Amino acid sequence: MEILSLGEKIKRRRKELNMTLKDLAGDRITPGQISLVESGKSNPSMDLLEYLAETLNTSIEYFMESEDTQAEKICKYYENIAESHIINDNLSIAEQYIEKSLYYAEKYNLEYRKARNLYLRGLIYMHKGDLPVAQQYLLSANVIFIKNNNYEEIVNTFVNLGKITIFLKAYHSSCSYFQQAEKVYSDNDIGNDNILAEIYYHIAYTYFKLDNINKAIDYSYLAKEKYRQLNNKKEYANSLLLLSQQYSEKGEMDRAIKYSEKALSIFKEVDDILYTSKIENDLGKLFYEFDNLEESFIHFERAKKIRESNKDPLLVETLINICENYIKQKDIYNCKITLDEIMNNLENGNELALVDYYLLKHRVELLQGDLEEAESTLLMALNFVKNMQDKAKIGEISIIIGKFYIDNGNDKEAAKYLNEGVEMFKEVGLLKDM
Repeated sequence: MEILSLGEKIKRRRKELNMTLKDLAGDRITPGQISLVESGKSNPSMDLLEYLAETLNTSIEYFMESEDTQAEKICKYYENIAESHIINDNLSIAEQYIEKSLYYAEKYNLEYRKARNLYLRGLIYMHKGDLPVAQQYLLSANVIFIKNNNYEEIVNTFVNLGKITIFLKAYHSSCSYFQQAEKVYSDNDIGNDNILAEIYYHIAYTYFKLDNINKAIDYSYLAKEKYRQLNNKKEYANSLLLLSQQYSEKGEMDRAIKYSEKALSIFKEVDDILYTSKIENDLGKLFYEFDNLEESFIHFERAKKIRESNKDPLLVETLINICENYIKQKDIYNCKITLDEIMNNLENGNELALVDYYLLKHRVELLQGDLEEAESTLLMALNFVKNMQDKAKIGEISIIIGKFYIDNGNDKEAAKYLNEGVEMFKEVGLLKDM
């Protein structure tokens, strides 16, 4: 992409219209004076600029746009494309667009654009799982955002820093980042309910991890009130992205930016749908821990609805959680219905979900008092994980079987399976030799 001086814009537009210097000059000015303007050796007066804009059938704003402003637009366009590719997990392509944006940001010393590039690099490293590097990029970006009072960017950066520290299990730091995000949001009237709901949810989660249950509950309810469901528009966004790239090839940057921004907005909505289902699912688990099963069911049902409509393979995870709720209620009838749903939604190769299905099924059979079926289901699960050669799961299920036999007075079988479980845990490093 090119950044054009005033003279270059005039010359390019004149040639597009197949006009000579004499044609453009008309009776208003000499061709020589036009040549001086086009070469940058003379600056036109406002009257002359208005004449040139009218004669060349273009806007005076286009001619008056500075090189810095053009560079800003180009950077913004490249950033939009890069962020769209980050959302789609096309990280190498995203990095290429960030490099293109950074070239103009550095050449024209565009501080805000440099910060945006640092921020996007942080997102890329988050996607790659290199969290310490991601953290450094985000912290560097936020120094500039804070200096320039870019409040929404400050909030988004604090949110991502909070996510990183949650993953690193640094819950005090994470809570601090999300609280800072909440404060900046509240102090500056950002007006984005989705980001506020996300902040509330993560504060609830960190308080839960820090055993501050009352505050966790308070923020869980705040998140519940804010969350909204969005529709899937991914294909539409892809078509807008293509349109944007076509306009950029033609040099029509305003239109290119317009369509790239719209595409990015929709990609974010698509991403938000999947993320909303995750948050709803996790809120359901939080309310399960609080023994508020009524509220837990509400969130699991929302997650289920979103995941069903988007054919999300994580639907099985939500169904498993719903079954856990019914087991807690000792609702055998609905447990069985949900188990059937889980089985109907298991995809080929989803081995761990099938193991979870067996474990839930045995618990439902115990609720019914059907010990023979419960034993058979557990042994089936053990044989299945042995075929998977998953030693950690073999250990886990062996321990469950051992406990089953203890509860039912079969000490010989209990000792056999408990010993097998302990040996498996030692092999995978979960237990050390005494």
